[in-house]
Amino acid sequence: MSSQVVEPASLPRLRQNLRLLAASPDEDGEPRWQIFDPLANKFFFLSRTAFYLFKEWSKAKNEAELLAQVQQWDIDIEEGELAFFIRFLELNHLFESNTNKDLARLQAEQVKHKKHLFTWLVHNYLFIKVPLIRPDLLLNRYFSRLKFLFTLPLHWVALLLGLLGLVMVLRQWDNFTHTLQNFFNLSSIFYYIGALVLVKTAHELGHALVAKRYGCRVSSMGVAFLLLTPILYTDTTDAWRLRSRFQRLDIVTAGIRVEIYIACVATFLWGIVPEGSFRNVLFFVATTSWISSLLINISPFMRFDGYYALSDFLGMENLQPRSFLIGKWYLRELLFGFGFAPPEPLNRKKCALMVTYAWSTWLYRLVLFIGIALLVYFFAFKLLGIALFLVEIIWFVLVPVVTEIAVWISLRKHMTLNKASRITLSLCLLVAVVLVFPWQNEISAPAVATFERHQNFYPGESSQIISWNITPDKKVKQGELLVLLESAELEQQIRLTQVRLEALHTQWQRASSGAMLRDTQLTLQTQMSRENSRLASLLERREKLAIRAPYEGYIGQWMPMSQGDYVNENAPLATLYDDKSGVVKAYVSGRVVSQLKIGSEALFIGDDGELLQTKLVVEKVIPAAIKHLNYAGLASEYGGPIAAKKMEKLLIPDEATYEVYLRFQDENLLTRQQYGSVNLPVEASSLLVDGLRYIYGVLLRESGF
Repeated sequence: MSSQVVEPASLPRLRQNLRLLAASPDEDGEPRWQIFDPLANKFFFLSRTAFYLFKEWSKAKNEAELLAQVQQWDIDIEEGELAFFIRFLELNHLFESNTNKDLARLQAEQVKHKKHLFTWLVHNYLFIKVPLIRPDLLLNRYFSRLKFLFTLPLHWVALLLGLLGLVMVLRQWDNFTHTLQNFFNLSSIFYYIGALVLVKTAHELGHALVAKRYGCRVSSMGVAFLLLTPILYTDTTDAWRLRSRFQRLDIVTAGIRVEIYIACVATFLWGIVPEGSFRNVLFFVATTSWISSLLINISPFMRFDGYYALSDFLGMENLQPRSFLIGKWYLRELLFGFGFAPPEPLNRKKCALMVTYAWSTWLYRLVLFIGIALLVYFFAFKLLGIALFLVEIIWFVLVPVVTEIAVWISLRKHMTLNKASRITLSLCLLVAVVLVFPWQNEISAPAVATFERHQNFYPGESSQIISWNITPDKKVKQGELLVLLESAELEQQIRLTQVRLEALHTQWQRASSGAMLRDTQLTLQTQMSRENSRLASLLERREKLAIRAPYEGYIGQWMPMSQGDYVNENAPLATLYDDKSGVVKAYVSGRVVSQLKIGSEALFIGDDGELLQTKLVVEKVIPAAIKHLNYAGLASEYGGPIAAKKMEKLLIPDEATYEVYLRFQDENLLTRQQYGSVNLPVEASSLLVDGLRYIYGVLLRESGF
């Protein structure tokens, strides 16, 4: 009985269009090579071992022969490494696919990676790329005519013009800052859109021309939609074949440099062109358009120019995914002390750099995604805004956090009680206690100690002070003379009226002796009656110029006046407070109204730090939120603690604010109105409950359509 010899499986064939290129050394200075896939427009870096495996692949029929071929180059390789390399080639579709088995495998992968329309939108609505043209042939044809631009010192000319433009802007600063006011007309907006398109096109051409200068292929140019806002893009993936990282850095930063040059020239032109729509366009080109572009492109935390520039500068390919792996590993070790090896061998300096970058990126994206969520909520119609807000918060904020926590749970069998886990456990318990324990049993609320009954004294008309008896914080008696005023115009009118009355009275005496007709007597009588009424009115006005206290009380606010000063009818002279009507009014947010304790005691502390030496009792809470704030000293517009905006001479609070009345339990020692705060007892509640109550209130408020 003869035994059959099993032939070893043959190696799959590599695709014929793959190119093997020399690459720049890795971060440790070791030589590297790269595979270029022209169909996917991707580059794959190879280590020394992988390079020889790829190089000798076509000379071997099976794995054993391949290992033997590689060993001739003094390369020791294990079967596991070879299996890993084969899997790498297969996953990236670098093998030829000729059999039905290969076709079935590709179809299965396509079905596996096919996303539902909703899932695709969730992943891509923030950034969608639409290629429009393949400019490489045109660039090859016309680059010879444009390469002279790289020999001219145009950047120095642009920077010099920018410096001159800056000087002219500083000399016309008020005009420069007020240009925005003249922008909103149809012609200016039209020119602005045209200029913006030209600037962004120049930005992308800058990338393309510098890439072509170094012999790279520009595979495509098109439009990308960043949060549904169109921006241009240029695909310069071929730059990865350059061995010099400084050449790659030159390509990456070319667009930013072009925009800076354009901004410099636009600033100079703004300083010399006359007023008009074109000048407004130059203003926006020199400021808003390129600044916004720089803020987007220069950020190293998103995959735009700034990220690739940082990656090339540090000489670290795939900086973001590698840093994320290192950042997660370090976080897990910091919290639980697993003792796992890092995802890749790193020295301490590089590890600290990658962890810092990863954590900074997470923090940046957290702020960015929450900002985008709020932006789409407030600027879209309400139903769409709510949907997009939830997508942003759930998919881009909560899902990564939940996924990482799920990894922690899956690693629980490796958790031990060590120094790191003890610190983590202690911090968790501390946070839980802080959140759950009802620490807060009182709140500090802005308040005013005032009088329910008060009166402001006004002159009534322009006059001069004859007597000034007002002293601040002084108690006055009912009927006491406070201010005596005199109006020269009023006195003159009184004298003239009295003279006319004397003349009419003389005429009346003559008429009574029969020297005049009866009709004349009736006329005189009417005139005398009118002048008497006029005199009575004038005397009444004079009487009002003697300001007396209508009741006992204290002088509060007052004008620093003295005898001989002049005042007009709109100037408040002083305020009299009824000392028997003292009250303290506190203002609290709607979130804590239900927690206030009616009848509880409180203390008032003035803004000057002095404690009001009398106890207060919470008497009542006005059930409806106030529509406007009556005390200007409490409003933020005048430096007070309550956020409020002035609208039509009224101070409107930014959030629902309720008024709380507190009465004096002991003797009323209040002598003047003063601002301060009161410590109000409330039902004890935890920070967690307060937070949930606040979220519930927001959801309740925003649920109405």
